[in-house]
Parts: sequence; structure tokens; C-alpha cells
Amino acid sequence: MCHLLNSGNLKLASQNIYLKCDLFQSEILILNTRKLRDFLAFSRLKPDFNLSNSLFAFIQPIDKEIFDSALLSLNLPSDTCFYWNNPESNKIFLSIGECYKINNSIHTDEFNFISNMDEFRLEQVPAIFVSIKFPSDKNDSVWQVFDQFSYSVPRLIFYTENNLCYLIIFLSPQEINSSNNIIDELEKKIESIGSNKISFYSPATYKIISKTSYDEWTEMVNYALRKISEDVISKVVLSRILECEISCMPNLIHIISKLKEDYPESSIFIYRRWNSIFLGASPEKLLVINKNKIETEALAGTTKRGETDSADNQLSNLLLNDKKELAEHNNVVEYIVKIISEFAAGIQFGKPSIKKLKYIQHLWTPIKADLIQNISVFNIINKLHPTPAVCGDPKESALELINKLENFERGLFTGVLGWYSNNGLGEFTVAIRSALINYNKLLVYAGCGIVEGSIPEKEFYETELKLKSILSLFQHEPSN
Repeated sequence: MCHLLNSGNLKLASQNIYLKCDLFQSEILILNTRKLRDFLAFSRLKPDFNLSNSLFAFIQPIDKEIFDSALLSLNLPSDTCFYWNNPESNKIFLSIGECYKINNSIHTDEFNFISNMDEFRLEQVPAIFVSIKFPSDKNDSVWQVFDQFSYSVPRLIFYTENNLCYLIIFLSPQEINSSNNIIDELEKKIESIGSNKISFYSPATYKIISKTSYDEWTEMVNYALRKISEDVISKVVLSRILECEISCMPNLIHIISKLKEDYPESSIFIYRRWNSIFLGASPEKLLVINKNKIETEALAGTTKRGETDSADNQLSNLLLNDKKELAEHNNVVEYIVKIISEFAAGIQFGKPSIKKLKYIQHLWTPIKADLIQNISVFNIINKLHPTPAVCGDPKESALELINKLENFERGLFTGVLGWYSNNGLGEFTVAIRSALINYNKLLVYAGCGIVEGSIPEKEFYETELKLKSILSLFQHEPSN
């Protein structure tokens, strides 16, 4: 196996772009320019190629070494990047750049999708990347580079499925018409990506600058409990922020490796826009849609992990029989079922079980249903999000209370990240267990549900466990 990432030399050959390995003097194809030109010529012959809702995707196989080289782009602030790894569906991809943004009212089946995917054993490819912030009346500067709502088609996707890797290039109708210009642009872009090299990174250490203190938290929770006793709300999810200073920009490839190791069943994401990086490993699925089938889940009710298997199982049993935690969990289940019953039938769910993570465990109820209405994926997300698991109930009253009590903008924390394809398949996660890196700042967020009977001290400890899941990625700078 040649160590391509250490050489990074490119050879611009006739018709194609290759990555040259110095060790064996072998070459690996990055961009098959000849086939791309054929695809562009074929696309121009389509009678409806210039429709505004046309979406063109050129696909070609690539070697695993090229995929690994592309991942190094995450460490560079020069472009928008989005990394996604969902172990449940075995889909991993990195999108780089933006082809164009789309209207959030469009249906996936309204796209005139033109591609060469029939050449490969691919049922679908990620085509549209979605990010949605948590609703807020604040506007913190650290979140300004991220849009409130973003629905965009990437320029490039490096995609792996079933141990095979692909390069996907997206093009607009206007770019199909000016094929020479777009090919020149793509060659330069892919040449740059192929030149990525492994660099040495010092371990990133952090020191805490400020945080939501125990006293501040207690005051927030007690205020919320008064509103609950007055029947203004039945639940509100309050969160804390930990602001840190980091010694250097972390190696995001190392972060991915650590998240995979610690949270093998969570959706791992890294969303980078220049020097702002939102990352995390979320255990909470908002929505999976597969044509007329949808899946979602309730994830609410929390306890710690035990130090032994026996202690861990005892804590699980206590959680499964805790009236307060069950009431909070069932509130989320009822909300989701009520919402999806507006456009779905055959709703299936059972009694809650336990989802175990590294530091905590949750009550968990998967929910499945069949779509019976022609409804866009955007409308489904807007109806579901934010659920009581990250907001509260009733939603509007809980949002008002969150904006009153939390003195920071959540941004993408408790927001939505995900993607969907040309043929009605999509995956979306609730962006919890997450943090924002903004230049030399590390902002870590964690929240928990406040209901009747909540104890501020216990809920504070719960947030400490959740904060630990992200802080464990970095080394704590010793105190002076």
C-alpha cells in the first residue's frame, strides 16, 4: 500500500487527473475528465436540461486513498465542509463547497435529477445538505457564519458505501452550458484536494474561561419550576454553556477517530465554515425518510452509567421504573405521535428501552410510520423540530422561557443536521452532544429537561456528564 497522503504529488495527464505515489511510481485516478466531458455533452442533449429545478450529478469510483486525502480538507479553513458518518445506515461522506442553495418549499421528487448513477450499484446519493439552528431571539457573533436555515447542493461529495468510494460532482444547468469553464474550475479544486498532506498537530488543550455556574443554574431551574407549578408549561429544556480557550486548532481527523471509538452508535458530524467548526456525536435521530416510510424516536430520560455491569444494569432498571423520567419520556413520545399522525398512518412504537452511551444512558423509543400525504421533507422537519426532548411543552411557551432564561444563542446546538437524496431518502439528526470551535474559543453545550419534581442539583450533574462527552476530546490545561 503506498502512502499517498505523505506524497500528495499530482500529475495532470491528458484527459484525466492522477495522484502520483512516489514510493512505487504508481498513479491513482482522481478525476476522469474524459468521462466528465461525455456526461456534460450527454446532459446538454436532454430536452429539459435547462430547467431551474434540474440537478446534475457526475459520479465516478475513486480509491480509498483519495477519500482519505479528501478528509484532510476538514483541517483547512478555505472551504465549506460537512462530514457525516451514520453507523446505522453505513453511510460516510464529506461534502466540499457549494454548488447552489435551494428553495425550502421544494419536494425531493420535484427535482429533475440527471446523473450517471445507473453505472454503479447505488440506489441513491446524498444530494442536499440541511442545517437548521434552534429558534432564538439572540444573535451571538460566534454563530454568524452559519445560516438560520440552509438547504444547499454541495459542489463535491467524497462518498463511501459498502467499502466502495465515489467522487460525486454536482452541477447547475448554467454550468452545463459553460462546460470548459466548469471543468477548469473542477480540475483546480480537485488538484488542491489531492495535494492535501498529513500534518503534525500538537494536542489541543483547553482552559475554562466562563460557564453557567451552579448558582445561575439553580436560579434558572427554580424559575422554570415556578412556571410549571403555575401551569404555564409542563416541561422546558434548559441548557448550560461552557466557554473555553483552546491552545490550537485540533486535528479533526483525530477528533473523528475518537468520536467513532467512544460513540460507535451515534451520528458523527463536523460542519466547517472557514474558522468556525461545529462538531459532535448525536445519539438522537430526528427523522429518517425512505420514500413513504419514516422513522423517528423519542430520547428523553437520563441516568449515569454504572462502574460495573451489575451496577449499570441496576441503574437501567431504576430508570425504566422512574415515574418522573418516564413521564418526561412519554411526553416526547406523545408529541411525536401527535405530529406525525397529521401526515402518516400505521404508527408503530413500543415500550421504552435503554440506549447506553459512554457516560450516560437514556430512555429510548423508536417510532415508525407510513406517509399518507404528499408532504415535503422540509415541512416534516418543521413540524417535528424542536421536539420536547430539546425544547419543552407546549413548544411556544417553552421557547419563550428558554429565550428568557438562557443568556446565549444555542445556534446549531439542538438544531438539525442531515441530508437527503434525489429519490426521497434522507437522514436527519438532532445536533446534541456537540460543541462549536470559533478561532481559539471552544463552546460546549449541554441541557436537560425540567419537569415537575426536577431537582436543580441532580439536573446540574446530568449536564456535567453530557459536557464530559465533548470535553473528553481535548486535554484539560492544568490549573496554575
